[in-house]
Amino acid sequence: MNLVPFPSGRGHLALALLVPFALMPLRRAQADPAILSTVPPTGATNVSLSAAVNFTFNEPMDTSATTAYLLDSTTYDILSASPAWSAGNTALTCTPTALLPAGRKILWYVDGQDPAGNHLTGYIGGSFTTTPGTQLMLTNTVWSGGMFGFDVTSAPSQTFTVEYGSTLRSNQWQVLLTTNSPTGLVHIVDPQSSINRYLFYRARNGS
Repeated sequence: MNLVPFPSGRGHLALALLVPFALMPLRRAQADPAILSTVPPTGATNVSLSAAVNFTFNEPMDTSATTAYLLDSTTYDILSASPAWSAGNTALTCTPTALLPAGRKILWYVDGQDPAGNHLTGYIGGSFTTTPGTQLMLTNTVWSGGMFGFDVTSAPSQTFTVEYGSTLRSNQWQVLLTTNSPTGLVHIVDPQSSINRYLFYRARNGS
């Protein structure tokens, strides 16, 4: 680089002092990607078991490199959810593929970056608590027509699975059926009980 001497006048001195600053690299004008808001907001309670979780970002994200995770804080199982982007890739909606566990704190965590490769900054994790819901209950047992039957009560339209087993060991349960009811009440009859009357039954959320 050739240096040109400047006269000592005040105006030329000011120009000479500006030259080094012009050679400095420009700082990134746009802020790093961050989460602006979440729905439900972190700390929320009594969240619906079927609620989708929405994340809004301050800029478009790289959808192939950005993932949101939902976890059950009790079991630390990852809860399956279907992601969908909108608003020019600034909004991510995660819809659970099954009802969220009732009365649980649900943890969320987002890992991602924008198309320029700048990683997500600021708060990238939070939590909310689901509504206690209606506990699954097996009631009104009846023996009729040589078969055993019972009612299962649940939250309206809640999907649940009924299982049976000949023992109470955790690895011995088999699926009888998966169903739901708009009213939250289902009557179950087990044809196998006509052959084996010594069976145990239970119901669990999901499929």
